[in-house]
Amino acid sequence: MNTEYSGKEIVSMIQDTSQLMAHDKIDMMVSAAAAWKTSQNTAGNIEFWKWMNRNYSGANGHMFESNSAMQNYIASSQGKADWMYKQLQGKGYEWDWMTKQKNSVKSLFKKYSAGDVSNQPGYDVVEKNLLSKEEGFYQMKAYISKKNPDLHNTDKNIKVVTNAEKVEGVQNRGYDVEQFKSRDQIIRDTDSRINDISKGYANSKYNIQNISITMAKAGAVACIVGMGIESVNSYQLWKNGDLSDEEYVNEIMKVGVDSGVTAAASAGIMVPVSGVITAAGISSYVTIPIAFVVGGVVNEIVAPCFGQGKYQKILENARYYQRLEECYNELLRQISYSADEYIDFVNCYQMQENKHRQMKRTSMELNKSLKDLYDSI
Repeated sequence: MNTEYSGKEIVSMIQDTSQLMAHDKIDMMVSAAAAWKTSQNTAGNIEFWKWMNRNYSGANGHMFESNSAMQNYIASSQGKADWMYKQLQGKGYEWDWMTKQKNSVKSLFKKYSAGDVSNQPGYDVVEKNLLSKEEGFYQMKAYISKKNPDLHNTDKNIKVVTNAEKVEGVQNRGYDVEQFKSRDQIIRDTDSRINDISKGYANSKYNIQNISITMAKAGAVACIVGMGIESVNSYQLWKNGDLSDEEYVNEIMKVGVDSGVTAAASAGIMVPVSGVITAAGISSYVTIPIAFVVGGVVNEIVAPCFGQGKYQKILENARYYQRLEECYNELLRQISYSADEYIDFVNCYQMQENKHRQMKRTSMELNKSLKDLYDSI
């Protein structure tokens, strides 16, 4: 196979491959959906333990700082083990309820916050409507004992969220109630988090272990192309009609010997991206751009032609990277920027809606004045 290519051929490959992937979305979206779900779960778990660490990093020490710290805390005494279980029961209930809201279409324009205080007085979660700016307050009561929920610090204007067995009792005391989980579900989910600690899965930081597991489970996502000589050879075969569109995509998503990037790496990138969205409280799905990671001989061709005429425009639009880390950091910046832009859009939308309401009121007042004038003639 040919191993010598011109800058024009390399840039043509980037341009043509980008267009192919932009149009051939069906199979890719299936893989992307699976990767998103897996990475969202991983990010959700990591962000949960990070949140727990922020809640209990004061006078109580740093028992949630690492998985080993949690294991040591539980092993130190039965009293501390019971305390840990109780905190995971209550805070886990809060987190799971917020996760459910964020994944609901009904909450698209809402943001949820439980703060970083382990025991907030009166309420646990604040719901903010990004359009109207209105706020709602929720008190979480995850009770697995026979006792009734303690509501002596809960105002009647705060909505109580509790498990199925306690709903009626809370309603009888005059509160607006939302049912979430059952006693058995609360126990099962709390036991699951305790089990994660014992097995070493409770990580409050992103690391190669938890990301690589997600990458292995998620499989390939068509957002990274490792550009080596093999992938350019496949491009030539595709252009000559020797490979179908599907065959070509499968070929270039394989490991590139020069780039050292696997197709599954793109799933790993989605993990912290999901975390950014989780932390921002934004219920939205993000389109991950196609990135070309180049290296070795290919980079020697692409780099010199980068500043030449139309090559520069094509390469700038395509986004190419010499190392996977560059692509990773850029994606995080883009996702963070997208979240800010989304909030700005919502704010502008609200301003337009307010102007529309004002114009409508003015129009109604004018119509009334004209009617009064007509009736007086």
